[in-house]
Amino acid sequence: MTLLKASGIIVAIIGVLLVTTSSNQHSLQLPVNIGYLLMILSTLNWAIYSVLLKKLDIQLPSLVVTFYMCLIGFTLTTPFLVRNKGWEIMPFLTSVEWAHLLFLGVFVSGVAYWYWAKALEVLEASHVSVFLYLEPVATLITAVLLLREKIIPVSILGGVIIIVGVIVANGRLLTFLRYLQWRNKKL
Repeated sequence: MTLLKASGIIVAIIGVLLVTTSSNQHSLQLPVNIGYLLMILSTLNWAIYSVLLKKLDIQLPSLVVTFYMCLIGFTLTTPFLVRNKGWEIMPFLTSVEWAHLLFLGVFVSGVAYWYWAKALEVLEASHVSVFLYLEPVATLITAVLLLREKIIPVSILGGVIIIVGVIVANGRLLTFLRYLQWRNKKL
């Protein structure tokens, strides 16, 4: 972890906090909320997962690794389903709810984990992990497009800060600035 990567990660975290807290607050005050703490801890958890997956150098295709990771997740969550008698609710789910579950299971879990493992095959874990900070930006854009949520200037600022943090953490700031200069000359 270099100083540049660490500073990019810190910048991205500040942007995440701006994006996630802007929907609840119209000021820059950061409320103390367990959800925000869990979100930050989740990114640390993913960073550890990525580093371990990269360091283990598992000699299996990423699709097989993804299958085993999902199987372990299913096995670890099944006791909660049993304890809460979740099977009693399943017959009452609508077709839309089943479609949501299928989408979450196949795309959000399976395909996303597979692409994550593929990215770890070709990039450093620290480069891959920092892309997690783009998730609130994607969520914000989706909320605006699909849910017709209002855009708050603090959210836009946070999104820009996240993108800058990701660029800095990946060591691409100079490349990005050169691209902008080249782009401006063509216009």
